[in-house]
This record gives sequence, C-alpha cells and structure tokens, in this order.
Amino acid sequence: MEILVVDIGSGLTRCGTCGADGPSEIFPSTVGPVSDPVWPLVRGNVADWDAAEEHWANVFSRSSVNSKESGVLLADSPTTLDKDRGRMAEILFEKFEVPSYFVGSQSVLSLYSAGRTSGVVVDIGYGVTHAMAVHEGFAFPHTIGQLELGGNDLARNVIELLNDRGVELTGAEGLAAAEAIVEEHGRVAMDYASEAFALRAKPEDAPRVSLPDGTELHLESEQIRCTEALFQPALAGCRGLGLTEMLWDIIEVCDADREGGPMRTLTQFVMMSGGGSMFPGLEERLGKELDARAKIPRDIYITAIAAPERHHAAWIGGSLLASLPQFAENNFIQRAEFEEEGVGAVHKRCV
Repeated sequence: MEILVVDIGSGLTRCGTCGADGPSEIFPSTVGPVSDPVWPLVRGNVADWDAAEEHWANVFSRSSVNSKESGVLLADSPTTLDKDRGRMAEILFEKFEVPSYFVGSQSVLSLYSAGRTSGVVVDIGYGVTHAMAVHEGFAFPHTIGQLELGGNDLARNVIELLNDRGVELTGAEGLAAAEAIVEEHGRVAMDYASEAFALRAKPEDAPRVSLPDGTELHLESEQIRCTEALFQPALAGCRGLGLTEMLWDIIEVCDADREGGPMRTLTQFVMMSGGGSMFPGLEERLGKELDARAKIPRDIYITAIAAPERHHAAWIGGSLLASLPQFAENNFIQRAEFEEEGVGAVHKRCV
C-alpha cells in the first residue's frame, strides 16, 4: 500500500510518498484566499480545526493521492496534546477514510533522518522553537523546552528594525521582503556586541537589499540583530529562554542521570533541524556558548550536527520509517482497529 508522509508546520507543509529522497510538494500551511489566508496551525499546534480539515483536502489534492487508498504518516509537534492527536486521527479516518495511519513526533523523526535513534533535537520552525531529548526512538517529554519564536518572528523583527530607520515595510509584500532579507542575509554572530558595533561603524560593508518599492539600502546590522533573538528572545519582544539556556537545561537534566542510565549519553549528539536552523554560524555560536558553560572541551562533551537538508529532516525521517515494511505492518493503526478502539488506538501505538 502507498503511504503518504506529511509534515504540517506552522508555515509550510511538506508531503510526498514514502521512500523518496525529499517531499514532492512544499506549500504554505494556509487555506482560503491569498489576500486573506487562514492558518490552521499557530505555534505548532492546531488553532482552527475546520481550516485543518480543509488543509488536509489540499494535501491529498496536491499530492494526487486518493485518501481511501493510501496510508498516512504524520509528523506532528512534540507539544501536541493527546486529545488533539486523537482528533486529527478522527478527521483522517472518518472524513477522509484513510486505510491506515501513524503519527510521530517531529523531533524523533528528525533524528531518524540522520541515522540516529538517540540524541537531543533542536528544531527551529516558522512559529516555534523546540528542544528535546530522545532515547532509542522514545521522546523524554520532561526534557522539552519551547520558545514561542521562529522564522516568522525574525522577519517581523526585521520590519521593526527597518521601521526604526524610517523604512516602512507593510502588508504581505512587506513581510515577504523581510523574509527574503532573513533567508538571504541572516547570520549568527559569534560575538554579537562587537560585530553589531563594527557594522554600524562601516555600513558600506553590509549587504545591499532591494525593497518592494524599488529602492535600495544597505543593511546596518539587521542581518545579525534579527537572528540574535534566538539567543536573546527579548530583542524580538518574546519571553522565554534563548537557545543556549534551553539546551543547557536539557543537558543538566540528562547529566542528573547519575546512575549511568541512558540519558547520560544523549547530549553527545545534538541535531539542529528546521528552516530556522539554516543560518550560518548558528551551530558554532551554540557550541561556543555551551563550551563556556561546561568549562570542558566541546569534543569531549557535545557534537552538533547540522545537515544540509535539515529543513526537511522530519519529513525525511518519516519517509525512512514508513519505508520499513515491518514498521508499517506492525505499527500503523488500521481502519478496523480504529473503528473498534477509537482514539485509544492512537495513544496505544503512537507514543
């Protein structure tokens, strides 16, 4: 049976048949007119169930898949509530009549894409950032850290920074221009204060960008100020721990496993995933700051992996998992099982 692998993020949806190297379709996670879109997911979780159902219809249509003839593997947020996992299963089995279904955590599936089953995953998405420890394919929920800040917030931060210079970016066109600035020029500074000062002192060394009205300007330090919010969320008006503190909290929880248990070794492999993890300098800055806290050489204590395809990591991991015949046969919820057990089948099989 064909299996459709789907990763619905706050910003983009990725879908395609299992076994492929990458998703065949990538499109915005929105429904309705382009001029007034509705976002089914906000900060990684479903905010509008009617819109979510409509979006699933788009997923099957764009994938050219008959939902009644294809199993579905869904990658979902590690913070998804059990009741929401159950409701999503109800939509797929009852509305779209899928023959089989499995849902897995984006963090766990991202690890699979790197050929690993254990480690710590840091996922920076469109609307939210997560970090969590995973052992042998099982997530440790008590280690999860969440920051309600993602790529969309960085783009909106650029709009505010340019507005402070008297440059206005408004509407969907302005947001798209800000997103382009973040994607094309955003980078993480190793020493934020000194690099920001140097760029302001010599703006001619900064990139030149074109705006929607045709004007051009030199960035001053916006290209590092926007990404600095990942380490200092308050710069983007966000409360919460920055990446270093979030990951350090997980490391301390794992290090507390003093009896030589499995958590002691998890931080030896840290994987960066999600579109927001693509910024040059991110893993180097994170490693530097963790070194400073640990006071021991990084190669003894942590290895950060940032694969080139990490913005598709959860989908790729799901594709690999669904391609294993024994896994699909033994772990997917079959229609008959769901009809008999209801959402209890989801909580039993999809942990």
